[in-house]
Amino acid sequence: MVRSAVLGLALGLLLAVVVQPGTANEVFGCGGFVKNVNSELDLSKVEVGLFTPQGSLKIKTECSPSNGYYFIPVYDKGSYVLKVIPPPGWSFEPEQVEIKFDGQTDVCSQGKDVNFLFKGFGITGRVEFQGAPEAGARNVRVELVAEDGSRIGQTITNGNGVFSFTPIKPGRYVVKVQHQRWHFERPEYKVTVASGNTEIPAGSLVVAGFDVEGSVFSDGQPFAAVGFLLYSSQGQKSTAKCSSETVPSVPNAANKAYETNPLCFATPNKNTGQYLFAGVPRGKYLVRPHFSDSKIKFHIRPEAVELVVGNDGVRVKENFEVTGFSVSGRVLRSPNGASVANARVKLNGREIATTGQDGAYTLENIQPGTYTIQVQADDLQFKDHIVKVSLANPSLPDVLVSGFKVCGQVVSKKAHRVAITKKASTMMVEVTSREGSGEWCTYLENGAYTVQVLTSDAEHASGIQFFPVTQTIEVNYSPVEGIVFSQLRATVTGEVRCLGRRESCGELAVTLQALDGSGNAVGQAVNAAVSDAGSYSFQNVLPGSYEVSVPSSKLCWQSNTVKINIKTAKESVPAFVQTGYIVSILSSHGATMAYRYKDTAAREETGATPSKEEEIVLTAGMNMFCVKRAGTYEMRLSGCHRFEEATATEFSTASTVPISVNAKSHRNVVKLVAEAKEQYRVRVVRDGDSTGELVELELTDGRADGGYVYRKEFFLEHGERVTLVPQSEIMLFNPTQLVVTGGSDCADVSTKLRATKGLLINGRTDPPVKDATITLLFPKNADLASQVALTDERGEFRFGPIDPSLAVELSAEKESYVFSAFDRTTSSFSGHKLCEIIVTVKDDAGNRLAGVLLSLSGAESYRKNMVTGEDGTIKFHSLSPSEYYLRAMMKEYEFRPNSRLITVQEGATVQEELVGQRTQFSIYGSLTSLNGEPFPNVAVEAVSDESCGSVLEEATSEFNGQYRIRGLTPGCQYRVRVRTGAGPTAAVDRSIPRERLVTVGKADTRDVNLIAISPLAFVDVTVRVVASQNEHYKTLKIALYRKGSDSPVHTQRIEPPLNPKSKINPGIMVFFPRIPFDGKSYHIELTSTLSEKSYRYSLSAVSFVANASSFYAELPFEPELRTAEGDLNQSSLSAIVLIALIGFVFFKQELAFELLGMAWAKVGTLAGGAMSNRRPTGKEQKNDGGHIDTRDIDVLASTIDGMKKKKTKKVS
Repeated sequence: MVRSAVLGLALGLLLAVVVQPGTANEVFGCGGFVKNVNSELDLSKVEVGLFTPQGSLKIKTECSPSNGYYFIPVYDKGSYVLKVIPPPGWSFEPEQVEIKFDGQTDVCSQGKDVNFLFKGFGITGRVEFQGAPEAGARNVRVELVAEDGSRIGQTITNGNGVFSFTPIKPGRYVVKVQHQRWHFERPEYKVTVASGNTEIPAGSLVVAGFDVEGSVFSDGQPFAAVGFLLYSSQGQKSTAKCSSETVPSVPNAANKAYETNPLCFATPNKNTGQYLFAGVPRGKYLVRPHFSDSKIKFHIRPEAVELVVGNDGVRVKENFEVTGFSVSGRVLRSPNGASVANARVKLNGREIATTGQDGAYTLENIQPGTYTIQVQADDLQFKDHIVKVSLANPSLPDVLVSGFKVCGQVVSKKAHRVAITKKASTMMVEVTSREGSGEWCTYLENGAYTVQVLTSDAEHASGIQFFPVTQTIEVNYSPVEGIVFSQLRATVTGEVRCLGRRESCGELAVTLQALDGSGNAVGQAVNAAVSDAGSYSFQNVLPGSYEVSVPSSKLCWQSNTVKINIKTAKESVPAFVQTGYIVSILSSHGATMAYRYKDTAAREETGATPSKEEEIVLTAGMNMFCVKRAGTYEMRLSGCHRFEEATATEFSTASTVPISVNAKSHRNVVKLVAEAKEQYRVRVVRDGDSTGELVELELTDGRADGGYVYRKEFFLEHGERVTLVPQSEIMLFNPTQLVVTGGSDCADVSTKLRATKGLLINGRTDPPVKDATITLLFPKNADLASQVALTDERGEFRFGPIDPSLAVELSAEKESYVFSAFDRTTSSFSGHKLCEIIVTVKDDAGNRLAGVLLSLSGAESYRKNMVTGEDGTIKFHSLSPSEYYLRAMMKEYEFRPNSRLITVQEGATVQEELVGQRTQFSIYGSLTSLNGEPFPNVAVEAVSDESCGSVLEEATSEFNGQYRIRGLTPGCQYRVRVRTGAGPTAAVDRSIPRERLVTVGKADTRDVNLIAISPLAFVDVTVRVVASQNEHYKTLKIALYRKGSDSPVHTQRIEPPLNPKSKINPGIMVFFPRIPFDGKSYHIELTSTLSEKSYRYSLSAVSFVANASSFYAELPFEPELRTAEGDLNQSSLSAIVLIALIGFVFFKQELAFELLGMAWAKVGTLAGGAMSNRRPTGKEQKNDGGHIDTRDIDVLASTIDGMKKKKTKKVS
């Protein structure tokens, strides 16, 4: 048993993956486990491969058969895909993992496991219909549940009723089926998954019945006060789920085609009126209504409905309708209150019922409609009720009393008006008493009212006043009577008895206060002086309730108030008897005060004994109490407070100012509950005092929780804080210290200190092991630090004292040793020296081989990966006896044997030798830029020719530009080239030379060097602007735009030449800022401030794509001057032609008009075509062809006018 425990612990301790660099070529790799949690699988059949992103296999390895561990060395940085390669039908998650291996931040470089979890196999099945197995049940929800009840998955059957679950681990499961309107013969089926796909047998999941539902309404509203019976057809076997013993035994006598006894019973939903029969099998059925409440009579149509159930639920198309019923109601005094018996009920003015003792009545054969209900009863008043009666609610609302009869009397022969006002309301009722009797009556609703007799001004003047002036009555759901008003006058007398002489009471006045019916004061109080004999009297007092009182501010009385009811002409008040003098004390807190009469002079003269001391309990606030004698009293305070030094020590009855008592500090009691009687001390540290004071706790007689109780009192001011640190040499305290903050009153500190015996742990190692590290942990208390001890020569150690209530764990460790769990019965650890495996790797020439990755894995997830050094030897130490799986890996080598299963006995050292034969070789080279600098992090690839399968191997250049492409087959020719890309983000644009051909022999090939050219990132843009004259440059501005943008990327003015007058004009070169090499379109355009009225010109523009290293263009600017002479000559010529035409028209009018009509049409056609061809487009500048001079028009007009005048003269 001990040995097994030791072995298990050893395997649990050695879980770390170690990657040890052996040479300058540091080897990293990806490792992890192929896990199978719930079943046993032969994991040796599973492989894990490392692939390139293009899908080429780099290397693959087998999994350890014992724990599924794998490890794959990775020699080059780059992107890879790690895939699990299982036998067919096995499912793993994930199937592959993408890894960007950089040697630092990826999961493999950080030594983290990449695990693949076995998910399992598959389960398939089919859901059928009972009686129609050829038809599959579609849209059935199927749920897969594990044996422990946890849900594995959920799916829906397809059109053939088929469903499936995958992946499923081996084990036992339950398949559950469910449908909203269907019911199953067996809703679940148990299935066992072993080592492959599992198919549920046919007929295991069968739909046995369906839901049949319908509706019932009354006046268009849902109706629920009816049930429905379902009868099956004669001879039909039915096993409906709704069958039960609660089905009413109502025989079917109307339709002989159906069974006599009903199969199911259903009641409708009150909100929807829908009824439901669940689990009805295929077949023909009859539905009939049934009423279970005999007190309500209904009429319903139709009487029955026939239906057929197929392969789905059925909705009864024909609804049931209720057409008639009986209805009942109640007459009550108040909501849910007492009933009104013998009330007469009228329906639309016709008396039809009388209420019973419970106030109920019934209306027979009522049709839905609106009715007026009237109720009459003695001494009660009711309002008419208009109600709507429907089948959905076969009951009437309660009829409540609206008014109760209230009667009274005004004692007078004449009639008087009586006003009744409802309290907290503006409602007032006025009634007149009858002459002679003075009686009056009215009806009032429930509530409190004020009643008074209204008198006129003349009646007031004649001295008529009724008593009481007002009376308060309360109508509490019943009639009220006996309200009487009269005009009585009375005399009230009484006396006051003082201690000693009459003067001891001082000036006194007795107060008479009238009261209303509720005992509240009304009207003005009346005072009466007390005579020397102590008597007093009140005259002309009206009948009613009164309160008589004497002042009580400084005197004590047996009773200072008396209530009397005046009914006669003379009334006597009980005597007021003085009992003492009032003393007032204002206390900040509760306390006990002892006091005695201070009669010092009398004791000195007569030698009498002092007065007896009395006690009272003061509460926080104002305290008032009585003393029997007038004079001075001594006082003494006690309690849980300490009072201010200025607190009074005596008081006098003559003082009118209350005595103030203020507490300064308050008692705080701290308790300690201990398991044993010891001397317990507490160090009291106050704020500002670092050392504190050591005080001893006092043992009490009490016990708590089976322990001894110690206590200590501390008086603290409000807000004062002290820290209590209990101390003992052998006990433990919880808490280890206690902070107490003074409150505003005395308190027992809620937190108790507890002293428990400390736990001492003494242990040893067996056999004795010196300097073993023993660690004491607190697993359930993460905030507690662990404790560490070393064993001595005898292997012994000691901890304590510690808290015995804490859960503790002990562990032992020492290099090359493994220890079992701590045995609490023997207080010892069982130790065991572990085994080791020494592996030596050589090449086929017998030389030690460095850089070989050795992966050793064993049971309980043990794994270790190490790389051989120059001596080719690896030592796996601190191993437990077990079987281990050893595998050697190094690219370009094959090992004999490739893997080995090693059995290690207890304490044994196992020597293993592996031989590696090199089968592939490498290409070494460097990658530099044009200036000779190293070019790091660039992918270099070697592709074999077609005869060798066009295999691609690749590597990434290191920081110094060196690269090594491994795994090349001898006899194959490879094209070595730099992997290039397109665009500015590519690492390399091209290389020199583009590729190198290398034929690999049986040795490494070196110095395969390449020069890498970086990709272009920017474009240089240069434009030459050429103007026709030097002075035009200063008017130009040039702008660069990106296509689709209105804002220029760059704009600038053209700088003129240094000598604008020079005849030399080579043009101006414009150099734009560099733009990104992004393949986008740009355009450049000129603008000018030169006047368009004086010059005609066009502005040049050019477009290009940023896909070359540079762009150059020339933009010309050649403006032409508009000449004024040309314009003038053209205008003059036009004027001459116009004068000639006018002269011809003047002398040859008939011929001119005929020619003008023909020419006008021709000119209009030509002018229209010319204008349409003359419209400017794009950025072409407008060019005026000429203009008409107004001066010429004036001259022409004057000439024509002159010619006309001359002709007129000639004719005349």
